[in-house]
Amino acid sequence: MPFVDSAGRPLKTIELGQVPVTAPTFQLRQRIGYFEAGTPGEPITWAEAHTPSTAPQRGNRTDLASVPLIFWSLIASYGRQTAPAVVHDSECWRVRELRLAAVPALAERERVDRAFRLGLRELGVAPFRAWLMWTFVSFERYQKHSSARFAGVLAVAILGIALVVLGTIHILSGTAAAAALLALPPATSAIAGRQWRLLVWASYAGALMLPVAVLQVAAYLPYLAIENIVWAIVDLPRGKGSPVVGPTDVRNIRRVAC
Repeated sequence: MPFVDSAGRPLKTIELGQVPVTAPTFQLRQRIGYFEAGTPGEPITWAEAHTPSTAPQRGNRTDLASVPLIFWSLIASYGRQTAPAVVHDSECWRVRELRLAAVPALAERERVDRAFRLGLRELGVAPFRAWLMWTFVSFERYQKHSSARFAGVLAVAILGIALVVLGTIHILSGTAAAAALLALPPATSAIAGRQWRLLVWASYAGALMLPVAVLQVAAYLPYLAIENIVWAIVDLPRGKGSPVVGPTDVRNIRRVAC
């Protein structure tokens, strides 16, 4: 196993503390590390223990795997992905603190994101899920380090998803010639140069996940409405809590964003 504990032994446990107690954020109590088997010298990338705090700020906490809200019921933020997510969070903060220009920052994050994907697979995360999570963090690196590039890759990904969805709809409606649309995403993804694999994957996986996301939202909204109506009747008059979103509430979502 490429994950190790603070003494360099195979990782058996991850010591985490939920801080604050009402927030979806955690502090690492004992450092853990990751190395890529087969690399020269197999250097260990460490996620150092956080400095104990009752109100930890960004860089001194982790939210484990950052899963988009609409997929919370499908992909947990913890489990097999906990160790890779903790190391990934630590490395992403390190890159941010280096304050590099866009190109070197993206290059460093690309290496970090690749290690995240490999770590997921090493711990037995299913291939589709591992690549899907890698896609999320790969788009995030552009969003964090280059807004212009993020807009570009997002536009190409949306185009690719649209082509796959339209091609599928036309095929199901009996227009077989429209199958050619399904083959276009690799061509449109070539715009991204060496990142074409990311956009090809985003196009096809995004098209597969689109109906799932729509169904998730459709199923969740009625429950969300009921939950918040009851909160407004019972707790709002007493000034208790805040509107609920998923397993947390607006107040704690804002705290995580700070």
